[in-house]
Amino acid sequence: MKSPADMKIIQIDITNACPRKCANCTRFCGHHEEPFFMDFETFKKAVDSLKGFRGIVGIMGGEPTVHPEFRRFVEYYRDNIGYDDRSTAPYQPQKDLMRHVLANAWHVDYSNHRGLFTSVTPRYYDHFELIQDTFGYQLLNDHSNPSMHQTLMVTRQELGVPDDEWVKMRDRCWVQNLWSASITPKGAFFCEVAAAMDATLGGPGGWPIEPGWWQRKPDEFGEQLKWCEMCSACLAMPSRDANDETDDVSPIWAEKLKQIRSPKVDKGLVNQFDPLAYQADKHSINQRVTPYMEDQEERMGKTRGRLVPQKITYVLWLTPTLGDEAATRLITQMKAAGQLDAIASTDATRATLAEVAALPFLTGLGALADLRQVKHTKDWVVLTRDCAAPAAFHALTEGCVFNPGVVYWRDIAGGMLRFFNVRARSLEKDGDLFNITATFPAYKVVELTREQAQDYRLSNTGMFMRRLNKRFTWLKRKLAGLPVPRGPAGEIKGNKVVSSL
Repeated sequence: MKSPADMKIIQIDITNACPRKCANCTRFCGHHEEPFFMDFETFKKAVDSLKGFRGIVGIMGGEPTVHPEFRRFVEYYRDNIGYDDRSTAPYQPQKDLMRHVLANAWHVDYSNHRGLFTSVTPRYYDHFELIQDTFGYQLLNDHSNPSMHQTLMVTRQELGVPDDEWVKMRDRCWVQNLWSASITPKGAFFCEVAAAMDATLGGPGGWPIEPGWWQRKPDEFGEQLKWCEMCSACLAMPSRDANDETDDVSPIWAEKLKQIRSPKVDKGLVNQFDPLAYQADKHSINQRVTPYMEDQEERMGKTRGRLVPQKITYVLWLTPTLGDEAATRLITQMKAAGQLDAIASTDATRATLAEVAALPFLTGLGALADLRQVKHTKDWVVLTRDCAAPAAFHALTEGCVFNPGVVYWRDIAGGMLRFFNVRARSLEKDGDLFNITATFPAYKVVELTREQAQDYRLSNTGMFMRRLNKRFTWLKRKLAGLPVPRGPAGEIKGNKVVSSL
């Protein structure tokens, strides 16, 4: 077994609520009548307790982004864990966000102490800017593609595994050795699955969440080792596609799930595993970091379409350069294409053109606030000055993921284009629609220099350079005597995870 101090990751489980009910989930999501949501004071204690730990401090669930205080939690976490590394954040559009994430996550030991583990729900889209600004390591898996989850809810007692064999197998368990210890509202645990079992079955709780708890050695795990008796992670067990949503459970587990009134039991999403039919030689014992999927790019399937701009509001900015006749033609053209929702101008006389076109007119310093109000704008805005957005730009918005915290721009013959999201943190206190870039920090003002969505797909060379840059940033900090993760101890080669054991 491994001391949490020697682990690459320790998780803070802020909730076990999740919109998915994956088969054989390590957090047993779907079995709770009422999921937990960690309170802020407990979260603060958890973060503070991990100061000095040199691996990744992960935020996880369930689905962490559904926690109602996710933003508050992450802001405190940012202030107390890791450091900012803007060189790897996705400020450029991304044709394939998964490749960008994999380029950064290729080596967890250079990942800036901060990690997020998520199934990429709509709430991920809502928090996109904050997430990209914060986490050097993201493990995304929307489970829409087949991914095999190992049976966990079988006891070694039912399988007749003798003590001497069991202790050796338990001490080599992939979950405890390759993944993480964990903190829940009930305390700190040497193993994430033990923590989830305690939360699910109403256990006694973990160790006090206090500085240094994670420095315990295996001979200090004590009573928590009893949870291993309930877990089959270290055994050669069958697996099931997560999308089946059905858990394989032994008779002992089946009875315990009935006692806690498991919703998955009520819905028939439990298959009783027959210990007498168990054949260990038909299965293998896992010793891989991510055992359930060979091609890591397949972690993101259906959610790719969820992350592109969902709702775009089109605004035409008219200047004195464009005469009324030309402006009228442009308005007619854009309306016919369904790409005009409001007209803006610093010249109040242009209100007449908006009135004729039956469109809202925006002017002055309150133009952006008025746009939010009259069009109920909550997402993206295309602002074009004296021109329409080119067709190539529309193809980009359909094919790329854009960061809502960035204002994108490009010059167009006879005018210009600005593309921004009203939920950007830079616009929380409003902004000047006619000088929108002034509100954003320079690193979040990005020129669109390429025409095709495919041009924004990170190449293999780009992935290599991203990984190299991450190591360079790490080395520069280390030489300067600044805090860094502990250093290399395992890697992902291509899309294949290679264990350091």
